[in-house]
Amino acid sequence: MKMQGLMMVVLAGATLLGASTLIATHRPHAIPALGVHAAERTQAGHARVHHDVAAEVDASLASLPLDGNPFAPVYIVTSRKTWNGIRGFARNGAVRRDSVGETLVVSEIAASQLSRVSKYVHEVEARCGGYFAFGSRREADAFIRSDRARVGMQALAADYTIDNATIVQLWMPQVVEANIYDTINHLSSYQNRYYASATGKSSAEWIRGHWQALAGARTDVSTELFTECGNCATQPSVILTIQGNELADEIVVLGGHLDSINSAGGGVNQLAPGADDDASGIATLTEIIRVALASGWRPRRTVKFMGYAAEEVGLRGSRAIAESFRNSGKNVVGVLQLDMTNYKSGAVDDMQLITDYSNAGLKDFVVDLFDTYLAPTGLTRTAYACGYGCSDHASWTASGYPAAMMFEAGDSNGYFPYIHTSGDTLANMGESAEHSIKFAQLGLAFLAELGKNANTWRADCRLPPKVVVN
Repeated sequence: MKMQGLMMVVLAGATLLGASTLIATHRPHAIPALGVHAAERTQAGHARVHHDVAAEVDASLASLPLDGNPFAPVYIVTSRKTWNGIRGFARNGAVRRDSVGETLVVSEIAASQLSRVSKYVHEVEARCGGYFAFGSRREADAFIRSDRARVGMQALAADYTIDNATIVQLWMPQVVEANIYDTINHLSSYQNRYYASATGKSSAEWIRGHWQALAGARTDVSTELFTECGNCATQPSVILTIQGNELADEIVVLGGHLDSINSAGGGVNQLAPGADDDASGIATLTEIIRVALASGWRPRRTVKFMGYAAEEVGLRGSRAIAESFRNSGKNVVGVLQLDMTNYKSGAVDDMQLITDYSNAGLKDFVVDLFDTYLAPTGLTRTAYACGYGCSDHASWTASGYPAAMMFEAGDSNGYFPYIHTSGDTLANMGESAEHSIKFAQLGLAFLAELGKNANTWRADCRLPPKVVVN
C-alpha cells in the first residue's frame, strides 16, 4: 500500500478509536506490574469493538517499509529487564513467555527510536542487540508462539566429533592478516551500512561479488542475495553455498551481520563505519572462505556462509533466513556466529563463549575445538552470558536450530568502547586485524570438523604459499 492509502486507513482508524487505541487492540492481557495505566486498559476495551478497523491498520503498517516513515510503529520483543529500562518511550507492553519459560515483553516504539533501544542495551546492560523487531504486534506474538528455543538449545543434531586435524592444521597457517584488514578497511569506508541506506545495499552487493570471485569457476559453489525479508528495507543478506556430497541434506552455517549503526541516530545519513561491529566478522568469514576454497576442499555436508542484513535493528535478516529454513524443513546441524572479532585491550582472555540462547552440545563442540587447536598456541578463553536476542545466533535458536557464538575479549570491561559510534574504526583497533586471525582459525576448525571432507576428496597436504588478496 502506498503512503497516501496508508494514511487514509490510519486516519480512519484514529477517528474511530483514537490513535493510542489502535495499538491497544492486540494487548489482551495488560500488565499492571509494568506500569500500564488504567486509562490504557479502558482504551483496550473500547478497541475490541473496532477490531476489524485496527486489523486493517496493522496489516497496512506491516507492509510499510519502516525506513520510509520514522514515526511508523515497530513492535519489539525484549526481555522484561530491558523493557523496564525502556518503558519511558516503549508503549503498551504485554507479557509473554517463550518455549524455555523466559519472560518477554512485546511493546511498541516509533521506528526512529530503535537507536535508543540499542543505546540503552549497550550503555546500561553492557551487551549487544537485545530485541527482535516486527512490523505488527500480530507478527511479534506469532514469533513467540512459534518459538522453538527449547529445541534449539537442547537438540543434538549431529555427532560433533573432532577427527579432521590434518585439514585444520593445513588451513590454520594460511590465514593472512592483511586480507582480513583489507576487507574491514573497505567495508568501514562506507558512510554506513545501515539497513535502509543506499550504501547498506551496495555494501552487501560488494560482499556478494567478492565472495563470488573467491569461488572462481567452481560449479559446486554459488552466491545469492537473500531478499525474502519483509522488514529489511533494501538491504539483502548474502549467502555463499558450497554444495555437500554424501551428507548434502545436512547444512552447516557460519555467519555474521553485514550492517552497521550509530546509536546517536542520523538515519540513512548517519556515520557508522562499523569496523569491529561487524565488518570484522564479515572479513573473518571472507578469509575462511578463501582458505578453504583455495585448498580445493569439498565438504561432506553442505556449507553456507551468511552475511545477515539488518541485525542492528532487531535481528531481521537472520530471523527471516532461519524461519525460511524452518518452514521449508531444512536440516541445519550447526551454526557458528562471528559478531565482532577484532578488539582486544589489556590482560584479558582471547575469546568469550556466549553461554545463553545457544545449543549445549554445540557449545561443548566449539570449546573442544578451541582447546584442541587454539589453546596449544597459548590462547585463552572465558564465558559470557549475552542476554536475550544479543546477536544472530538467537534467530537460529528461536527456530529450533543448534547455534553457538564466540565473541571477542574486548577490554577489562569485556567490551569494545567505540561500538555503535563513529569511532568504530581500524584506527581504534591499532590499525591491525591481528586479533581476527584466531577467529578465522577457529572458524576453519569448525568448518573442517563439522563440514567434514567428502569421501571423494583428498587433500594436497603440501603447504601452498600464503596468498594476499588485493
